[in-house]
Amino acid sequence: MKAIDFDVKLTTKELYAFLLQHTYRNIGGIFGLIISLGSLILCACRYKNFDRTTIMALIIIGMLFTVVQPVMLYSKARTQVKRNESINEKLHYNVSEEGITVSQGEQEGQVKWYEVRKKIVSKNAMYIYMSPVRAFIFTRGQCEGQYDRLVDMVNDMVEKYKNYEPEETEEVEESDEN
Repeated sequence: MKAIDFDVKLTTKELYAFLLQHTYRNIGGIFGLIISLGSLILCACRYKNFDRTTIMALIIIGMLFTVVQPVMLYSKARTQVKRNESINEKLHYNVSEEGITVSQGEQEGQVKWYEVRKKIVSKNAMYIYMSPVRAFIFTRGQCEGQYDRLVDMVNDMVEKYKNYEPEETEEVEESDEN
């Protein structure tokens, strides 16, 4: 497989889409939405049976995960794009059979395929997680026409290394040196 090179400079919109996906695709986000929607439905169905304080409380609870949190996530994305140098500057990615290399100016880092914990692929973006809170964000528009090829390569490499145990290999190499 030939390596794929591209540059990424995240926008507020792209980071916001990631934050929404990250927040609402886990059990906590789903549970929050259920509570909010349940509160709004309860308020609408039983409106005449509740006093004003209860109605206001249900509306506030209903708005927490459906309006307030998305607005806060947008604000967070906008602030991060403006203040965070690593997001604000262009990142160069090289995706190859060895892993994902990211560089910015003089700095460079590499993630091996066995370090990838999960990937989420949508029509317009791919999120590659190395930890529960650290991920690469690759959007269709930023991948310079190579998005579909990139998705195929990542799928193949993650599948290839899904049961890989790096500790076993490293222990054997260390005992050979002694």
